[in-house]
Amino acid sequence: MERKSFLSAIFIVLLVSPASIMAKTFEEVNDTRNKRQAQALLPIASYAGLAVSPPVFAALVTAYGVYALYRYNIRRENSDHDSHSCANNRGWCRPTCYSYEYTGWFNNDVCGSYRCCRPGRRG
Repeated sequence: MERKSFLSAIFIVLLVSPASIMAKTFEEVNDTRNKRQAQALLPIASYAGLAVSPPVFAALVTAYGVYALYRYNIRRENSDHDSHSCANNRGWCRPTCYSYEYTGWFNNDVCGSYRCCRPGRRG
C-alpha cells in the first residue's frame, strides 16, 4: 500500500507542477505578442490626414487613443463601399456592373458582397 501512495504522490506532483510553469510561459507569450502588435503600427504622424481601414483604425485607437486620432485627422474609411481592383487589375469591385461590363465570377472572392466588374461583353 505504501508503494501505491508513494506513486500517487509523485503523479500528483507531476500533474500540479507544470501549471505554474505554463502560467509564466503564457504571460511571456502575451507580453511579446502585445509588443509585436505595437511595433507593427507605424508612428501616428505617418497616418496624418488619411482614411484607414477599420482594422487599422481599431488598432490605432487601442495604441494611441481617440483624441490622438482626432488631433491628426485620421478617420476610418467608410465600409459601405468597396473600391478596389480585382481580376489582376482588369476589373473593379462594384455593387452592380455597368452596361458595358460583365461580372467576372471567377475573381469574385476578393470583392466580398460586391461583384468583380470587368470591361467588355461576354456572349
